[in-house]
Amino acid sequence: MKKTDLLNSLQESIRTEESATAIYLTHLQALAERTGIDKALVTEARQGLEYLITENKRHQTILEALQKQIKGDERHDW
Repeated sequence: MKKTDLLNSLQESIRTEESATAIYLTHLQALAERTGIDKALVTEARQGLEYLITENKRHQTILEALQKQIKGDERHDW
């Protein structure tokens, strides 16, 4: 894989991680408001989403570090 292709792929993955967080919370909020789901269930779902969000952020950090490493490397083929 060419360096630019790999960097583009990593950038898209980072962008996806960022947008997923907002989407998760928006959908949960909309679901809770429109369906009258039990508040305890919403709380449980929010806790699960918060875990996913934490893991998304951790994964995003890993991708950013990898992106930085690749940018600093002289190789053009990966």
